[in-house]
Amino acid sequence: MRVLGLAWTGVLVLAWAILMAMPVLAEEADYLVTAGDFPVASASNGYVQDVRATAADGVAVHVATSLAPIGATGTYAVIVAGTKPFVPPGFELPKRLRTKLRPELGSWEAATMVLEWAADRVSIDTADNGLQDAASVLERGRGRCSGLANAAVALLRAAGFEARTVSGLLIGDGGAIPHRWLECRLPGAGWIATDPTLGLWTVTPRHLTYSTTVVTVPKIRVINAETDGLERLPRHDGKVVRPNRGADLVCRLPTKWRENPPVAVLRGGGGEVRRTRLDPEARFSDLLPGRWVLEVEVGGLVVERRTFVLRSGDVHSYTVQPLEDGRSRS
Repeated sequence: MRVLGLAWTGVLVLAWAILMAMPVLAEEADYLVTAGDFPVASASNGYVQDVRATAADGVAVHVATSLAPIGATGTYAVIVAGTKPFVPPGFELPKRLRTKLRPELGSWEAATMVLEWAADRVSIDTADNGLQDAASVLERGRGRCSGLANAAVALLRAAGFEARTVSGLLIGDGGAIPHRWLECRLPGAGWIATDPTLGLWTVTPRHLTYSTTVVTVPKIRVINAETDGLERLPRHDGKVVRPNRGADLVCRLPTKWRENPPVAVLRGGGGEVRRTRLDPEARFSDLLPGRWVLEVEVGGLVVERRTFVLRSGDVHSYTVQPLEDGRSRS
């Protein structure tokens, strides 16, 4: 089991702080590994895995993932002008994909285009016994999870992005299976985990990270494992996508409330609930795109209800109607 250094411990603590600052967006799971190879501590944008030794010669593993918008910055031109990552010998970016990657695209948009290219051209085939290198998998149009991850990483690197594969386990209802996904580095957001077999820029608390390929599946007991929450994410061409930018909703009272101000309650998909006082303004930030219902409460009574459909990057401003205690509007 890898021993954490002081620098890595600091990164892990910072990542935990970021995730815990957004509890309504976090999904968590706990596992006990008592035999075989052990997972390692890991942290990236939207994913944190904490590994602690137990008294029974095993490790306790806590995984938390966030669906909050990624927050990458910069254009694709910045990526192209940066350090050139290693690309497998003889591997080239397909011409049709290269022409789509325009310099003015955002870094997230360009990387997403590359991930979509890989996912659209490689079908997952768990029985595929062919070579799983990027060129072979793209030529066949199918591969195992490792082949798709290898193809996506090679394409990202050929496009100028820093990217690397991640080995580990995927915990399903029937047990744990060896799995591979990847991480890509974007300006302003750092390393971001993404499993192209599930969606774009998404992983779940059921992903356990290892330092190397898992050859023998260890003995793992699930202590608790929440649903992955991917149904809360928007979709693009049928694939779930963790967005780069969230939406903001600003609510205002027409006049300042003298005492005991109303409460704004915002409800989203998957049971997400946010609430804050209207005093006289309330701002909800980094909202996932989609349908949200705003309720205004006075003394515990809902006096107004409105529905909003927000898009990525929206800043929506809404002024609450003049309030009268005991009357409801919807």
